[in-house]
Amino acid sequence: MIIRPATHSDVDRMDEICEAAKVAMRNMGIDQWQDGYPNRACWEADVDDGFAYVAETDEGTVTGMFALVTNAETRDPEPSYGKIDGSWLTPKANYAAVHRVGVAPEAKGQGIAGMMLDFACNKAAQMGSASVRIDTHADNKPMQRTLQKAGFISCGVITLAEGNDAGEPRIAFEKLV
Repeated sequence: MIIRPATHSDVDRMDEICEAAKVAMRNMGIDQWQDGYPNRACWEADVDDGFAYVAETDEGTVTGMFALVTNAETRDPEPSYGKIDGSWLTPKANYAAVHRVGVAPEAKGQGIAGMMLDFACNKAAQMGSASVRIDTHADNKPMQRTLQKAGFISCGVITLAEGNDAGEPRIAFEKLV
């Protein structure tokens, strides 16, 4: 398994994995990713911005994807993380944010999400971040378990500041890197 920057030739597969994740969450009664986001345009923008990564088997099959968002200039790559009902581990430190984590249905249970999160944390540390932050829906228990297993700490609740779900609460996690 390798994790590498995504290219535009990966976007079809990323979108396919994303659509499968939407169906799986809907079937579990999780109201996350049910409003058209994320979509192909998100993945294209993530590739253009250098934020998109994929997990690929030795045979060349993309089995997972995520976005690692950093912004060294503002030290605050995620507008939704400016205010939290709780407390960040590193309230004033430079951090990276992980978004849009997805694993192909046929690859679930193989630790791919954990590998991608480990990669994101290592990459963020190399880029000078003190921590990695991520959020998820309160009903998304599988993702919460994955984050806790990967060493992320629940820090409280944030309110999404942008997009189709603006105003919606999310459980926020952080890991020191």
